[in-house]
This record gives sequence, C-alpha cells and structure tokens, in this order.
Amino acid sequence: MGDGQRSSADRLRPIRRLIGPIEAAETRWFGRSLLSLIFRRPVLILETRGRISGKRRRTVVAYHELDDSLAVVAGAGGETRVPDWVRNLRADPKVVVTRNRRAAPMRARELTGEERAAAWERLLPVFPQIDGYQRQAGYELAVFLLDAAD
Repeated sequence: MGDGQRSSADRLRPIRRLIGPIEAAETRWFGRSLLSLIFRRPVLILETRGRISGKRRRTVVAYHELDDSLAVVAGAGGETRVPDWVRNLRADPKVVVTRNRRAAPMRARELTGEERAAAWERLLPVFPQIDGYQRQAGYELAVFLLDAAD
C-alpha cells in the first residue's frame, strides 16, 4: 500500500490498542480471552521489553505448538506496519510467556530461510488466514519459535 493508503487492518490499530489490555487481563485470569473463544485459537500473553521505553509490554497472540516449541506469527490482521512486539523481540529475545494462567521465562528465535518456509507450511493448515495477512501486509510475516529460557 503506497501513497499514504492504509489497509483496513491498519485503521483498526487504535481499537486493538484499546482492546489489548482487556484481552490480556481475560487471558491472565481465565487462560483464554473472549476473542480466542470466538476464533477458536489458543492464545498466550507475550511479555516483551519495549526497545525504546524499556517498559514491560504485554501482547496477546495466537500460538501453535510446533515440536517442543511454541510458534507465533506476526500477522496483526494484515497490518502493513510491523507489530511493535516483533520489533521488541528483535531487540531483546528474552520474554515471559503466560499460557494456561502460568508464566514462564522463554527465549524467542526468529525463523528465516528454509526453516521459516518449513514452519510456514506446517502453520498454514492451523492458521489459514496468515497467508491472506501476508499478502495484505505486503511483506514476509515474521515467524518466531518460543523455547524455555536457559
């Protein structure tokens, strides 16, 4: 999207910023959020450190267990802007993941090349919408594996 055009997903960003803390609270309290129940997707709270502010940032993201890791895709509903949590992870891969009402320190690793392509093919049947999000965003969506911290 060029020439100052924004996708409909980008226009929804302010609403997501308002709903995000509510969804995080629901997930922390109940292990699920209303949106995760509606879309039938398991979610986790990804707590990163802001790359600029240094503050703790919490984002609810859908995940899928991929072998012994948790896989997350930076779909953001097809926004043309890279999500802040992705930029934060790239700056500091140490995170705290809350899943099923349990928090654990983890480390994120961004997949690239053939490893990303293989994971993408395994994730498509689980999250078929990510292909459309990638087309709408106009760039290759980041895929991360989250593993227990050393």
